Amino acid sequence: MSATPVQTSVLVVDDDDDIRYAIGNILKKCGCVISESESVEDALLELSEHQYDIVFCDMRFHGGIGGEALLEFTNKNLPDIDVVLVSCAMDAQRKKELKEQGAAVCLQKPFFKDTCLDVLAELQQQHQKVA
Repeated sequence: MSATPVQTSVLVVDDDDDIRYAIGNILKKCGCVISESESVEDALLELSEHQYDIVFCDMRFHGGIGGEALLEFTNKNLPDIDVVLVSCAMDAQRKKELKEQGAAVCLQKPFFKDTCLDVLAELQQQHQKVA
């Protein structure tokens, strides 16, 4: 009997319902198991109750803490989780700063399935090098 492959568990965090749905749908098509949160505050609660491999998190939220706070929390408390930060406006310098702070990947919105497949493959390859 062959072992059943473990699916990648992803938490998608964005306050825009349509974007959260679209990112989740793309990741489902890539074979991931998806959960969603509409705020960083909800995501922090979700992360304390469930285990995830990856978090896709928007950078800016209307009336709440942003993606950088989630990145800081995971770095300190859940270092095995890869954080992918997404934003409509993220220049090369900002991406560099966020990667130095521990972001696994920084993506510019919009992005499509091919980008998600590339990110998932890159993260898997990084973990194989570590193992």
